[in-house]
Amino acid sequence: MDLSKLKWAVIILIVVGGGWLATEGGVNWAFSRATSGTPGESESADKINEATLTRYGGFLLATFRYEKAKKFYTAALNRYPNGANRYWNRYQLARCENRLENYQSEADLLYSLYEIDADQYDERIPGVDELQLRIQKLVEVHQLPDPFDVRNQ
Repeated sequence: MDLSKLKWAVIILIVVGGGWLATEGGVNWAFSRATSGTPGESESADKINEATLTRYGGFLLATFRYEKAKKFYTAALNRYPNGANRYWNRYQLARCENRLENYQSEADLLYSLYEIDADQYDERIPGVDELQLRIQKLVEVHQLPDPFDVRNQ
């Protein structure tokens, strides 16, 4: 039995299906699927859903769809506050806020990561020195309140 025709049909379906997942409809479908259940009912479902929200958020951030990426990261943080990617999601949300020119929100998110020294929990997060430098640049450039002054008073 010759399976070469079946192989090509499967490959075409995978390519078309993968392409659809990158469209607005596919993104909306993934979001509704990842947020449809109640968090805490199933640990394995929670893990998959948090990872789905995180990965799609990264894809959307990389494809310049910042509002949509923000929606995914915010949902991941709200639904799974103790999830495996919580620090990374917060950092990525700060990047979204930067692209959306919400500099105060970005500074607040980065400062929250700075305070807990998040890079000790997730190596994808920059170290405290880099976070402090980025926060100070935001404060200087956008004339924001300095969170380091507030903390020391």
